[in-house]
Amino acid sequence: MTATLQERRLRLADGRHIALLDNGQEDRPLLVALHGWLDNGASFLPLAPWLGAFHLVCVDLPGHGHSDHKSTPYVFVDWLDDLYQITQAAGWQRFILLGHSLGALIASAYAGVFPEQIERLILLEGLGPLSQPDEEVPGQLRRAILNRTRTRERATSGFATLEEAVAARCKVADIPPSAARLICERQLEAREGRWYWRSDPRLRDLSPLRMSEGQAQALIRAIACPVLFIRGEQGFPWLLEQWRQRAGAFAQIEMVQVAGNHHFHMENSSETAVYIENFCQIR
Repeated sequence: MTATLQERRLRLADGRHIALLDNGQEDRPLLVALHGWLDNGASFLPLAPWLGAFHLVCVDLPGHGHSDHKSTPYVFVDWLDDLYQITQAAGWQRFILLGHSLGALIASAYAGVFPEQIERLILLEGLGPLSQPDEEVPGQLRRAILNRTRTRERATSGFATLEEAVAARCKVADIPPSAARLICERQLEAREGRWYWRSDPRLRDLSPLRMSEGQAQALIRAIACPVLFIRGEQGFPWLLEQWRQRAGAFAQIEMVQVAGNHHFHMENSSETAVYIENFCQIR
């Protein structure tokens, strides 16, 4: 199966540009997809051929892929403002929202803040915002400040070849080379005979503050739509504990498990798509 995704760009009210990959099926239910940290919209390319029943739009989040970088630090709550600006620029009033990893954290929080916009919510390897106990706040702030200093001082010499970049990407994430290559091809640019990341280096900064668990669950309880949570059999193991802790806060949620690791949607795309279609009552 093949799917052609068209390159699109949106201009936000603040002047930034956001890149999108769009299958152009505007007469079908709108499905907006948000990728994970240091990924980009190309992480949904393997899934796209199986989602032809939807108007699929894959967003490059700010600082990722072909989207503009931010002029401010990447703070979690600002992702929600970014997404709201994207919906306003695109004219999306009501849609199905899908997120993977960081995209799932953003999607779940956004669905709690703007429940009137979200028809259905699909979470891949993510189940609400990250939280931390109050007593961990001083240590988190200290680590974040020191990490920002290291980010400013970090230099990169780039990669001699695309294959070298793919190998580096595989070392920092449990992802096969075929999947890493799709992400890298969109995340790299050639300069003076070498390959460099397009992504904003400040994305590697640690979050200075995380929500309390009570705050995270308050956002979850505000979600009004049905929710599907899909996890990989070899995905993040702590998600099962989070499921036990948070499942009761969702008004309507179901969990399914598919074969694969954290990026199962890239390797086990057809099965993932079946669960998505069934949940959305497409077929």
